[in-house]
Amino acid sequence: MAHTSGMRIRPAVGRHRPAAHPVSAATVSIRVRNLAQLFNSLDASPFWDRDLDVHAATFIEDEFRENAAAAVWHLHVHASEGGDLAADLQPALEHYYTRMANSTQIRLREQLRLGRLALLGGIGIFLIAMSARTILTSVASHGLSPLLDEGLIILAWLALWRPIETLVYGWVPLYRERRLYLRLAAIQVTIRMEQPHVEPVDVAAHRRDGTAASGGALRSPGAPRSATLRE
Repeated sequence: MAHTSGMRIRPAVGRHRPAAHPVSAATVSIRVRNLAQLFNSLDASPFWDRDLDVHAATFIEDEFRENAAAAVWHLHVHASEGGDLAADLQPALEHYYTRMANSTQIRLREQLRLGRLALLGGIGIFLIAMSARTILTSVASHGLSPLLDEGLIILAWLALWRPIETLVYGWVPLYRERRLYLRLAAIQVTIRMEQPHVEPVDVAAHRRDGTAASGGALRSPGAPRSATLRE
């Protein structure tokens, strides 16, 4: 380091900003022999709107569901074949999970609509049951029997219980599922094409086999060697 004499270095005065918190990330890796395994085999379309395989999509959902707290999601795909399909995977993933999110949104709206209708029906049953209880209490000379009185009260509240549960709590699972699909649609996919793994060749074993088969004659140095590829 160079030394400067006769020069005072003044410390910089400024506002100290707090260090930014590191962004948590979750990475899921998938290894397949061929990228075609990630696509729906019944979908013959080679374009961007092709679908993911159901089993592959379920695996991706389950893995990232366990890492829901991470702010950033990455999907790494390792394959040795099917490099021509690499450009189709990211659009296919976005299309598949966007469609699933839209489908879940429709189910959520339908459930809320049915919940509101059920609430109206429950309010009607509640009013009828409580009105019947009041009328029977005033008409009965010895008062309404405790069994009938409690039965009308239970019927009135049961008519409201399920619609209220649907409107207050029932929509939460579908809402969370839709959020999951939207996050999955935004995953950044990284594809890494790898060379097929070649089984090591036991040269000594080949020599022994060649010696036994030829009565002691060794394989010529120029003869090709065979290796089995791992599926």
